[in-house]
Amino acid sequence: MRRVTIGVMLLALLAAPVSAQQKDGREVTSEEILKKKDAEAVDKQYDSTLKRMKQDNAAPVRTDPWANMRAPATSDGKR
Repeated sequence: MRRVTIGVMLLALLAAPVSAQQKDGREVTSEEILKKKDAEAVDKQYDSTLKRMKQDNAAPVRTDPWANMRAPATSDGKR
């Protein structure tokens, strides 16, 4: 019985912080609404910027970083 009582007390202690973090049913203020709208606007701008970057870099130019380190090819195809 002692173990059960201690177990219930520990669960109650662990559940207290969880219930404290939940919203208490208060009304949403206009400031919170503005913050949410601003966050949504920033997200839309970010997404549109990513789309434009993807369109601009659709076909990246491939370069050979070792091009100046190789010997020039001869006419018979050997180096």
